[in-house]
Amino acid sequence: MSQSSLQHNFLSFQGRARILHSTWLAFFITFLVWFSHAPLMSTIKASMGLTDIEAKILLILNVALTIPARIVTGMLVDKYGPRNSYTAMLVATAVLCFFFASAQSFETLALAKFLMGFVGAGFVIGIRMISEWYPAKQLGLAEGIY
Repeated sequence: MSQSSLQHNFLSFQGRARILHSTWLAFFITFLVWFSHAPLMSTIKASMGLTDIEAKILLILNVALTIPARIVTGMLVDKYGPRNSYTAMLVATAVLCFFFASAQSFETLALAKFLMGFVGAGFVIGIRMISEWYPAKQLGLAEGIY
């Protein structure tokens, strides 16, 4: 396969490229949700009347569950496959966004932020999904795009 045809395949929205683009979009959504609170923390702090320590706790809680979540997510991907796992992850992401947005107390915010750490493991699913759809000669580029 020529280099231009390889690039064209990655730029299309057909076949494997459709899976690639759907997967990076799912990862983008999970990463955005997982990371977006850091730049918004001053606004969250002011609107909820949080102390400096409470704001810092919320930022730490966001990553507290991420490492164990990677292991759990990997086991779920092995058992249910990447498509079902990403679907479940995106549904969980939406639920957690609404949970965080409806919080009325620091404790509820803290629980929501802690649980959102699970969303930070979304990339584990995409790496597996891309590796199943692309041959070894294209895998590096596909995972780079992902």
